[in-house]
Amino acid sequence: MANYNEIDYQNWKKYLGDITTDAIWITPNINNGKFEIPKRDFLPKNSNTFHGLFIPEIPYQFINRFSKKGEIIWDCFGGSGTTKKVADILNRKCIINDLNPKEDFIIEADSKTFNPEKKVQLIFMHPPYHNIIKYSSKKDDGSNFKDINSFLEWFEDIADNVTKHLDKNRFLILVCGNIYQDREEKTLGVWCKDIIVKKGFKCKSHIIKDYGETKGGSKNYNLNYYRQLKGNYNSFYGDNIFILQKN
Repeated sequence: MANYNEIDYQNWKKYLGDITTDAIWITPNINNGKFEIPKRDFLPKNSNTFHGLFIPEIPYQFINRFSKKGEIIWDCFGGSGTTKKVADILNRKCIINDLNPKEDFIIEADSKTFNPEKKVQLIFMHPPYHNIIKYSSKKDDGSNFKDINSFLEWFEDIADNVTKHLDKNRFLILVCGNIYQDREEKTLGVWCKDIIVKKGFKCKSHIIKDYGETKGGSKNYNLNYYRQLKGNYNSFYGDNIFILQKN
């Protein structure tokens, strides 16, 4: 078996409670036998102002599981820089780019064409969820497409470029939830996963992370409940996290 990390499998028990293989992740203070996301003081704290964040636990888990110290991580939807901050803590190199960088260390570049100029050993992809949050007015910003087909074509163009820079047999982590649009739930995350699979990947796992307490979540609970009841749909179960391995 190839070794993609620095885990000591002979002493595997010491990772219990730190590195999880559970497929359901829940926020703290809810314990139903699933993986309760720990509060790690050494990980960066997310900004309260940036929409579209993912929690530091996501890069923490997969950088540990699927890379070694000194290897190169690439986050092609850099956002507010969470992956880079965690990679620095875990002694990995990180290439990070975004069309709308929020930190000085994020390269302003379009992932459809950006060339990291070297092979990478782990990729994170956390694209916008179609047009749910508009990040900019740039024509190549995935949050600006009016219909999902155009969004998926855009995502496939990015996947064409990004996946060719990943070493064989290494891993890509896709974080993408579903959306509710035109009175139906649309499985955006699954469709994006299927695009990656077509590029020569296998889906190793599908993890669900609950959304937890989102901005304005508790305040809008009753309103959301009313809309769901009247609209004949349910609240989303959570975010999709796909572990994909290049063939």
